Amino acid sequence: MSNTSDAAGGELSGRVLRLIECMHGLVQRGKRDGDVEVDDWLALADIVEIEGFERIGPFHDALDWQGYTEMLTGWVNNTEGWDPVVKQVSEAGDTVFVQCEEMLTQGDEVVPFYSLSMYRFNPAGKICHIGVYMQQTHVYDPDAAA
Repeated sequence: MSNTSDAAGGELSGRVLRLIECMHGLVQRGKRDGDVEVDDWLALADIVEIEGFERIGPFHDALDWQGYTEMLTGWVNNTEGWDPVVKQVSEAGDTVFVQCEEMLTQGDEVVPFYSLSMYRFNPAGKICHIGVYMQQTHVYDPDAAA
C-alpha cells in the first residue's frame, strides 16, 4: 500500500489505515494463494463493530459485516491486484474521510478508481459504518453516444 497522505494523525485515522493495510495484505495473499477465508477478517474485530456494522457501497448496496466480509473474500481470492494509494486522510469527531486512488489490475491493464470513503466510529472507537463514493475514468466514445 502506498501512502502519500496528508493524514490528520488521530487514533481513529490509524484504525482506518490499519483496515486498508489488512485489505491490501489479504488481496496479496488471495492473488498468490487464493486461500483467504471469511474468518481471516476477524483480525479486524478489535477495530470493527461486528454487530450493527453497515457498509454502503457506490451503488447504494448495503451490507452488514457478514455480507461485507463474504463479498471481500470472493473479491480478494479472484482479483489480479489492488493497490491503494492513500492521498488524504481527515478526521473530524467520530468520522474519518479517506481519499484514495485505487489501482485495480485486470489482465495487462491497471485501471485507476478514485474513492472517498467515510468511516464512522461508535463510542467504543470501533468502525460501525463505511460509506464509499467512487469515480472511475471514463473514456468518451463518440460512436456510443450516437
